[in-house]
Amino acid sequence: MSLVGQPVRAPHEISPEMVKPLSWLRRRLLSWFARNGRSFPWREPGREPYEVVVAEILLQRTTATGVARAYSGFVDRYPSWASLAHAPPEGLENALKPLGLWRQKAFAFQRLAQLIEVNGGVVPRTRKELERLPGIGPYTASAVLAIVYGQAEALLDVNMARLLGRYLGPSEGAGANSKRRLHALALRLVSSKRSLEVNWAVLDFGALVCRARRPLCPECPLRARCHYARARQIQPTVVDRSTRSPEGGGMEASLSPPVFPDLRCITALGGGEKKSGI
Repeated sequence: MSLVGQPVRAPHEISPEMVKPLSWLRRRLLSWFARNGRSFPWREPGREPYEVVVAEILLQRTTATGVARAYSGFVDRYPSWASLAHAPPEGLENALKPLGLWRQKAFAFQRLAQLIEVNGGVVPRTRKELERLPGIGPYTASAVLAIVYGQAEALLDVNMARLLGRYLGPSEGAGANSKRRLHALALRLVSSKRSLEVNWAVLDFGALVCRARRPLCPECPLRARCHYARARQIQPTVVDRSTRSPEGGGMEASLSPPVFPDLRCITALGGGEKKSGI
């Protein structure tokens, strides 16, 4: 689903105490991913740039499981930019209808294919060029740069923002400074020789464990160091004497209120961009 705002390229210093927690988080996520990561056709090695971009466009505002059901049939029917550029609009809309928003996607696909055809069938290599194309916003540009060209890009969506916010705890401040901090943390997390795997691990972990609703904290491999999980543990709290039951006791256990990450820096989704992609 859509990127958490526009990428902020201004530098932001990460405090030294954040380095070790992020390294630990990366190792744990990769370990979890090796055992529990999901398998999708667009993640298979050797996929052509065309197939990667198609997958990312299909994943916009659509679940990965839903796309998985339609992906292979779609690329079989439209195996190249040329076939997509010259496809009858009605047939393209029908092919996209099971995924929803088919008219918007059909138009974006066709216009994108036509422009890339003009470019000799080559997918641009820079963020600036990619984001000029229809249907490609900041998140999809990051995905193309990471998957097609092997760059260490953070696929920062609401899932990664939620995971970082819960694990590290809420940050102070909002606006541009908070946004820069979030991007810096995300980039630090994925900066390794296995950056793409880290990105996929975060996406899958957010879909299966660190969910927006009803996260599986008791079975989470991060719970020992997760700020959110620790804050949700049973805490003693003083009970008002006037409302205490006859059986009494001066204290009783209650759940502390959940601590939500500072997501105020997340802008509204727009531009056809994605995504939670779960």
